[in-house]
Amino acid sequence: MSFRHLLLPVAPEQPLRDDFQAVLQIADTLSAKVTLVTVIEKLDELKEISQYSCTALGLLDEATKSSHQALEKHVQLLKTKYPNIRFSAVVRLGIPFIEIIKAADEFEASMIVIDTHRQDKTQACQRGSTTRHLMRKSALPIWSNSTHDAPIRRIAVAVDVASQEQTTFNEKILSLALEVCALTGAELILLHAWRLELEGFFRKWGSYRELDVDLISKDMRTDRAERMKSLLAPHSHSPVKQQMKLLEGEAKAVIPRFVTEQAIDMVIMGSLSRTGIAGFLMGNTAESMLDKLTCSVLTLKPDAFRSPVLGGK
Repeated sequence: MSFRHLLLPVAPEQPLRDDFQAVLQIADTLSAKVTLVTVIEKLDELKEISQYSCTALGLLDEATKSSHQALEKHVQLLKTKYPNIRFSAVVRLGIPFIEIIKAADEFEASMIVIDTHRQDKTQACQRGSTTRHLMRKSALPIWSNSTHDAPIRRIAVAVDVASQEQTTFNEKILSLALEVCALTGAELILLHAWRLELEGFFRKWGSYRELDVDLISKDMRTDRAERMKSLLAPHSHSPVKQQMKLLEGEAKAVIPRFVTEQAIDMVIMGSLSRTGIAGFLMGNTAESMLDKLTCSVLTLKPDAFRSPVLGGK
């Protein structure tokens, strides 16, 4: 179950408003676990000095104690709103994304949920460096929450059906999307962006007539549509309302435009390119879309992915 144990990073002094309402309502419905984690960063030198100085050790202890007390206050408030969730809290020292990934592994979390829209961002839709590191280097699904707390009613699921090699990964993405839709009552919209990459080349150098290029383009579109239908076919009896959309153009341009125009509440997509080096590269298309999306974004990795933070564990 994707929501059995959520790890929820909370920055020091970060207020908890209703930013996590959608995902916490799911966790409450499922009586899931939620672990709040605060990472105190830039204290590595103080940690080293504390071996030689009682004063430095006291400062480190005080910072840890204060952060833990803040988390416990959050827990008490959240318990009143979500009585079925089993909350816990932990404070760690180090680089945030590294400690978050390690904590998720240690506590056997099933998903990381992060607030990416704090006021230190110059634009509301910017995902910060910690979020990007997590999306690149964590094997777990990453739920990056929206800039607004509206209910999730429409979920766009972006898949790459250009290659049959992606089929297993696409099935994983769709399975998680259907789970979220079933828990929120949302409609699922399966998206695929496509274009005939060599159209200009064919027209200029291939001695292709306009009709020939149009026929190639039509056949490609039909093939992509059939692959999308095949992906949805095993779930035809699902109670989740489903539709599919083929968008022509660059994915990083047409998908964000569709999301905005259609008032999509969440985008679910893979975050590792077919040509990416496992453990290190997030797909360029996925990353280029992040700052254009103000809705919630849920990214996930193929099963074979191993986090470099965990040493290929």
